[in-house]
Amino acid sequence: MKNVCGFLICLVLSLSLLFASCDREECISSEISDHHEDLFSHVTEEEPIQSPAEEITELPPAEEHEREETPVSGEERAAAGSIYTYTEPDALTPYTAACATANVRVRRGAGTGYGILQALEKGDSLPYLWREGEWLAVWTGDRVGYLSVSYAYLSETNRTIERVIRAGLAKLGTPYQWGATRVLDDTGGANRYFTGESFDCSSFVQYCFYIGSGIKLGHYTGSQADQTLGRVLYRYADLKRGDFYFTGSGNISHVVIYLGNGLLLQTYSANGGPVSITTDERWKGKFLSGRRPDLTVVEQFR
Repeated sequence: MKNVCGFLICLVLSLSLLFASCDREECISSEISDHHEDLFSHVTEEEPIQSPAEEITELPPAEEHEREETPVSGEERAAAGSIYTYTEPDALTPYTAACATANVRVRRGAGTGYGILQALEKGDSLPYLWREGEWLAVWTGDRVGYLSVSYAYLSETNRTIERVIRAGLAKLGTPYQWGATRVLDDTGGANRYFTGESFDCSSFVQYCFYIGSGIKLGHYTGSQADQTLGRVLYRYADLKRGDFYFTGSGNISHVVIYLGNGLLLQTYSANGGPVSITTDERWKGKFLSGRRPDLTVVEQFR
């Protein structure tokens, strides 16, 4: 009888220990499951976790890296539709620009059937890249565009000169007034009385160079001819885009900015001549000298 009781007691104790062990395992398993869900709760089906093997990109054979590319022309590059990479030159680095002779459209391709990217005003420019038949490929700032050779000419220039010219183009149509208030005062500082509502020839040129590039020129035509720094040009044929162009009957009495291709950016007194772009037919016979401005010297004020 004692043996039977002892066996029953042992059996009860064993079963109790077994159930207690199962409850503990379930508890641990539940904790692991909860922790697992916390770790990966941010992972969704739209953002699967990549294994390291999936992140590795196989490199091409070495010989493909070492193979030299065959140079292609601008026409072949455009025909292939490849991306043209253009590096904007430094401000004083010369480059060739395509300059508009009239208000003209810049197109997506070399033909009138292509869409319009932008429009240039007469006298404005874009850096020239290459020529395709009767079209000039130019850089628009983020891609290649095309100008018809019928409405553009090529001229050596640089970014600083283009800023000077654009400052003047923004004032097209402004009335002429002899002795107009200058943008700089007598000390070379900014003139608080300047309005920009009228110009004479020398005040206009001073304005263009100061607003466009920060260069301070003299107040009057004589000082701009005699004291402005840069190379003096005695031959009309030596003039380039952005040069000073001095005219007069024996003595210098007028100054303009030369745009190239026989075009002038100026204001003059005849008929109250506003700021405008003109041909030099009237002025070429009175050409006395020019000057290529020294763009590296800001303080040219006298």
